[in-house]
Amino acid sequence: MRAPARRQAPGGERPDRGISALPDEALHLVLSLLPAHEAVRADVHPRPAVAPPLDGSAGPPPRHQRRGAGQSVGAATSTGSSASWTDSLLSLRRRGAPLEHCDFDFDLEGLLLDKERHFIRWIRRALRCHARVLRISFHNGAELPDMRLFSQHLTRLEICGGIDSDDSFFDLSYCPSLVDLKIESAVLIAGQMSYPSLKKLSILHSDFCSGKRTRMSFPNLVSLELGCDYGRAPILESMPSLVEASARFGCRCEDHCYKSVLGDCGDDSCQGCNDFCELPVDSTSCVCLKGLSEATHLKLLAAVPKMYIFRRDLKLHFAYYTFAKLKTLLLNEWCVTPDPSALIWFLQRSPILEKLTLQIRKAPIVSMDSEEHYNSAERPFASNHLRIVEIECIEVNMWVCEILKTLSTYGIPLEQISVKKTSECKGNDDSSGVAVLYSSDKSRHFVSPPLRGARARHLFDGAPGRAMASGADRISDLPEDVLHNVLSLLPSRDAVRTCVLAQRWRDLWRSVPAVRVAGARGWASADAFVLFVDRLLRLRRGRAALDTCDLDLRFDGPFPGGERHGNRWIRRALRRQVRVLRFLLSTVPRVPLPLPDSPLVSDNLTTLELKGVLGNNQVLDFSSCPSLVDLKMEDCYVGGLEMWSPTVRNLSMRYCFFHSNYRARIDFPSLVSFKFNKNLGRTPLLERMPSLATATVRLDHFCDDRCSNGRYDDCGDAECKGCHDYYAPSDYGCVFLEGLTEAKDLKLSAYSDVYLFNRDLKCCSTFSKLKNLVLNAWFVAPDLSALTWFLQYAPLLERLTLKVSEVPNNLVETEGSYSQLEQSFAASHLQIVEIKCKEVHGIILKILEVLNANGIPLEKISIRCSGRFKFVCTGIDSEN
Repeated sequence: MRAPARRQAPGGERPDRGISALPDEALHLVLSLLPAHEAVRADVHPRPAVAPPLDGSAGPPPRHQRRGAGQSVGAATSTGSSASWTDSLLSLRRRGAPLEHCDFDFDLEGLLLDKERHFIRWIRRALRCHARVLRISFHNGAELPDMRLFSQHLTRLEICGGIDSDDSFFDLSYCPSLVDLKIESAVLIAGQMSYPSLKKLSILHSDFCSGKRTRMSFPNLVSLELGCDYGRAPILESMPSLVEASARFGCRCEDHCYKSVLGDCGDDSCQGCNDFCELPVDSTSCVCLKGLSEATHLKLLAAVPKMYIFRRDLKLHFAYYTFAKLKTLLLNEWCVTPDPSALIWFLQRSPILEKLTLQIRKAPIVSMDSEEHYNSAERPFASNHLRIVEIECIEVNMWVCEILKTLSTYGIPLEQISVKKTSECKGNDDSSGVAVLYSSDKSRHFVSPPLRGARARHLFDGAPGRAMASGADRISDLPEDVLHNVLSLLPSRDAVRTCVLAQRWRDLWRSVPAVRVAGARGWASADAFVLFVDRLLRLRRGRAALDTCDLDLRFDGPFPGGERHGNRWIRRALRRQVRVLRFLLSTVPRVPLPLPDSPLVSDNLTTLELKGVLGNNQVLDFSSCPSLVDLKMEDCYVGGLEMWSPTVRNLSMRYCFFHSNYRARIDFPSLVSFKFNKNLGRTPLLERMPSLATATVRLDHFCDDRCSNGRYDDCGDAECKGCHDYYAPSDYGCVFLEGLTEAKDLKLSAYSDVYLFNRDLKCCSTFSKLKNLVLNAWFVAPDLSALTWFLQYAPLLERLTLKVSEVPNNLVETEGSYSQLEQSFAASHLQIVEIKCKEVHGIILKILEVLNANGIPLEKISIRCSGRFKFVCTGIDSEN
């Protein structure tokens, strides 16, 4: 059978089976990668004899390009034709086709009348096409007066070249989606730059105004790169979300002085000092560093040490402030000119600094005024966290030795310092990773390999060193995550000991996701144990997250430095993003550890277990831990008036101490499981818990809600503290049971002389969801009314368990059998009633009468005596 002939295109041409057969979306993507003038030329395919005009006098640009996702406009051979071609390119785009990227590379060297007018029109047309990324490059400079950018879609803007505009161009508050801005080689004469939505800003090789300071406001900025080549340093307002920041001031920056390190030489002819107070700042205002104080990673560089803006900010504004979040810092020669006071300041007021890099490419000038402007005698805060110090220099000279001496004086071990000799021209690293140890003889210095494993070995006082194992080591070939999981299963003392196994194991313990410490037994002394735990948490790798921190602190005596060490360990664990934190303290004699008067703050903590601590209102407010789900407290002192958490789902309190003269308030609206067992003092006030599913409560003789006269109502005796300080239900309503009314499974146990449950039932709401209920002997006294109450106000009750181990002494005798009440709501759902007792006595018979009088058939009731005999009731013989 003959195959059908191929379909011929009009004119005898075969249909195109090549790239033109691709979908429009694929063709758009391909064309968006080309410069616009090359993309337009695609219109000649497959008819090369027909070329689209570039001057806009005839046919429009091709269909695909007018719908494309990106356009890149470059310079043409003729100035006039280039402007006309660009006009056509933008005006003839298909209406409604969004523009993803738009690149303008303006290099108009000829005489073009009103070139700024063309620039403004092209930029606005691109914005009307909903451009998300806009790049503008001016090779010959441009003035854009009275131009304001409006766009709801623009997310990234890049400007390169000699743009000169007023405040209106750099007021981008009308671009609410803009998050990324890059400015390079521009002239910034604006007095105000305000970007409310901006998160990333880069200003490189740009000139600022010399007659005034530009005020910059970026409240949501995360990343900042600032390079000022000329003019006055800008004023940076506070940036609370800042993470990474770099500020570099060039040699032509006008904030410099040859006579003073702080810009206050007093010479009227010194323009750098005399004009410092140009509006809008005064002589006491912070210029740059206040806006950078929230950064986590910071670079501060000055091309010449005479640039005083950083030193002046440190002196005038940061006398009592810190870089509280700073972890990595890079400085150059200005920080040690004319003395290392600026460097000392950062060591003292950067409490969590982990890495410090110093670039000393040239010998600092020492001819300036060298008065000490910082408190060099103050103990540095950074030494506890600082792990890495790098000094980059061309040669190891006297200045480097002096810097080493300064660092060593302020608590930084020389083992943590490495000096890298680099070539200024080629940037070669001649001796990367070597440590230079300072010698008192200034004519000599010693170079040795870095002692990376020394920190781990010194964790154990008096522990002898072990020889490194040799031969094949298969376990070390496992992935690091697997090794971390293995080490996380070990006690931390054993995990640290693995540092002597092989080279790869030296620092593995520092990033293990679990810290497990089990008591001071087996240690030479309690002080040695405390020192180990302190170093264990302090020497962890800076960015290594901590999943579990289990601190089981058992001492046969007191806890050495307990309050200081314990609180610091808890805060360190929270800063390491710990998810599960157990802090269990047991001392002889038992003394609780007071927690500081501030809330625990963590976005990652999900499980918290505390033992042997004393908490006040601030600590017991767990609202600053939004991920906290499980909370367990044992042997803790509740010193506050309220415990609160909107997220906790499981709460367990055992042997906790509450006040005897007033009631604390517990408010956990999301609670699902609640355990309250054998706590001391006044039973707390429970707020309603709508999500509660299970609750177990046991009140014993430690509970202060007891009457010394054996009454279950107010005895009226002023000497009875149980009744006198009770705070009657008329004041508070229901104290405890109202918070449990949403429970499905409920166990209520109390000593027979604890009256709290009996009093609460007088004003308690219905247990509308209760299905399983367990009561012990407290319900018997004084007249079995508590049992009757639950039968009537638990409409969905399915299973009832009654534990009657002994008969209360103050049971009120009742005459005759119980008569059937109007209606028992529980009788229709109750399927199982189990009575547990030692023997069947008169009280058991009265309970049976109550159950039967409320509509519960005796066939549903089973009695278990002393766990050995179980039988089902068939009748009641009250005479026997």
